[in-house]
Amino acid sequence: MGLIDFGTPRGSSSPNFDDVERQTPKPLSFTKSLELSSIKCHAFGRDLRFRHALGDYLLSEIDATWSDLPLMGCGYVSGLIDGLSYNAWGNFSNMHTGNTIFVALGVSGKPDSEPMLWAKALVAVTVFLVGNVFFVYGSRYLGPLRRFTLIVSFAIQTALLLGAALLVEEGIVSPSLDHQIPIDWLQVLAISLIAFQAAGQIVASRFLAFTEIPTVVLTVLICDLFVDTKLYQRPWSSNPKRNRRLGAVLSHFLGAMTAGGMAKETGLASGLWLAAALKALM
Repeated sequence: MGLIDFGTPRGSSSPNFDDVERQTPKPLSFTKSLELSSIKCHAFGRDLRFRHALGDYLLSEIDATWSDLPLMGCGYVSGLIDGLSYNAWGNFSNMHTGNTIFVALGVSGKPDSEPMLWAKALVAVTVFLVGNVFFVYGSRYLGPLRRFTLIVSFAIQTALLLGAALLVEEGIVSPSLDHQIPIDWLQVLAISLIAFQAAGQIVASRFLAFTEIPTVVLTVLICDLFVDTKLYQRPWSSNPKRNRRLGAVLSHFLGAMTAGGMAKETGLASGLWLAAALKALM
């Protein structure tokens, strides 16, 4: 006697219960939506806290304890740039004592070899003075010791050096003097960019209260070094101002030595690229 099958007949199209349940769309989970919302809120809150922390960090005043090191690096850049500038264009871009002398000599038509040297020097000195006004009042407005202010200052200096390097690299500005023309105004443009940025580093040295590291001149620095009654005091850590002055003199000298080597081996453009890279690191 055969078994009686009470199930669905063979060939029937009626789906079983498991298939129906599988095909029925499941309702959205309200609790899962709440979980996703809480995750988004948490992520937004974390991002907001990060922005506040970053803002506070940028607007806070720096600890100037070790800021003499980048200023001595600025001295190296000054020696490098002035060595390159004088070798290529016959006048200075950072140290404007020499440029002032050139302007004074121009009153009597000297020097004979470059009768228009006074004009280049005058533009460089004027742009340097304008740069001082810009960086002094800009720093005071933003807060001279704020991290954001110093970042902006050195970013501007870097951008100006990059501009001068690009002008020379692309051949727009000649890396040497042309004695057939009295003055090359494109060279004056590059000198002006360098002179303007030089004001930024000396202003930074003043606001950071390291007056013993002027970064763009050595004459007063050397005098102050020998005026110091504690010049020979030991140990070295007992007279940090003397150490900074010695470091600044050495950094200027090494920068000028580097300029001489690069002028012989690689050229003006590579020296300006190096100066821009160092300013960017600062």
